[in-house]
Amino acid sequence: MEITKKQTFPRVCLFSCFSHGSNNGTLTGLAAQEVIKRLGSEVVGIGSMPALLNQVPRQSEMIKNFKKIIIIDGCHQSCARELLAEVGIKPQVYLNLETDLGLIKKGPFTSLDFTEQEVKEVTEKIISLIKDLEKD
Repeated sequence: MEITKKQTFPRVCLFSCFSHGSNNGTLTGLAAQEVIKRLGSEVVGIGSMPALLNQVPRQSEMIKNFKKIIIIDGCHQSCARELLAEVGIKPQVYLNLETDLGLIKKGPFTSLDFTEQEVKEVTEKIISLIKDLEKD
């Protein structure tokens, strides 16, 4: 797939759980969006996990252009990492909010049960990971 000059092709691709089924699932997506606001779309973009899992040709081809991939999961189930592994996506960096940051998944139907401080904490961690990844 050829990327035209008008398109912005980020250096880092994020995949997040963003399930909205629980507090941590929501946190993964909100923080990923905040990272893009802060760093810009030339640095980081969010990959379409549903499109990859559905083997949409354009998305499947585009992902091959990324050298740096970060996967963010909300809990110990590691759904995003496991699902993406099934289509051959291996991240350079993996972050799990529950196991790496100690943010407890509160269970189903808790999608709005988080604080702005938690969004900030996750956002800062992702930005730190991106900066470390870009040093390589």
